[in-house]
Amino acid sequence: MVDKECRDVLPAQAKIRACLNLLSDRRLSTAYIAPINNEISSTFQSLRDYDNAIKYKKIEIERAQSAAKQPASSAEALPASFGAMSQRYTELGTLQALNRLANIDSQSDDARRGATEEQSNYTLALQYNPMNYRAYRYRAEIHSLFCDSASASQDMEAAVRFAEESGDQNAARDYRRVTLTACIPAWRRE
Repeated sequence: MVDKECRDVLPAQAKIRACLNLLSDRRLSTAYIAPINNEISSTFQSLRDYDNAIKYKKIEIERAQSAAKQPASSAEALPASFGAMSQRYTELGTLQALNRLANIDSQSDDARRGATEEQSNYTLALQYNPMNYRAYRYRAEIHSLFCDSASASQDMEAAVRFAEESGDQNAARDYRRVTLTACIPAWRRE
């Protein structure tokens, strides 16, 4: 149902309308709410409408968290759900980075606030999955912007180590070669 009535609809504007209409259907199982919001977020991202992509990614995270709090047959959360939440927060941070780079003066106070929120989302991603090497890589970039080279180096080392442990040799190789963004002195944390 979700594929036919949301995911497979084209063009993008029609997909967004179809997915929103599907969300308004009270008969829809709660299990579909987070994936539909993900679809809406991804579609807005493809249109480079990062504000709306961020909005629906946050809704997706909220719905996924509330679904995870529902009583389950097991008292323990599934490890897969931790990985999915880590991925969602990494995606949210990435959307915020795209928004920061596309829409805001790169050294403004708004950009700094955006980078702070972006960094928080990478930290949340790592709370759900401490081996999320992409979150370490992206957070290192933000540490670098904030002139915190020691934390940036630690995160890059973790990114390389966990990429290797995960068997992603391409990412590990790329991360070893990366040159982090230059420090923005006005953003230096006291």
